[in-house]
Amino acid sequence: MPELSSDISLAWRLESLVGLLCLVSAYLLNQRGKWQPDSTAYLLCNVIGSALLAAYSAMIREWIFVALESFWCVASMFALRKARAEARS
Repeated sequence: MPELSSDISLAWRLESLVGLLCLVSAYLLNQRGKWQPDSTAYLLCNVIGSALLAAYSAMIREWIFVALESFWCVASMFALRKARAEARS
């Protein structure tokens, strides 16, 4: 496991925290029935959160998490596109 170096700025660490909060918030709001899994807010939080965490994972060279978060981001983008298309029809 790579050691976190001092050259990873506070901004990158805050960015990863925002990504984490987006994903966890979306999950909790969905579990409590406040957001549906096909709602724009839920899907946008998943897209933003996973994109931020993929970028941070690349910065710290955790390639398996880059793959995981990138997949989650793309899957959420497809779901968002589908949900928006269905809402228009």
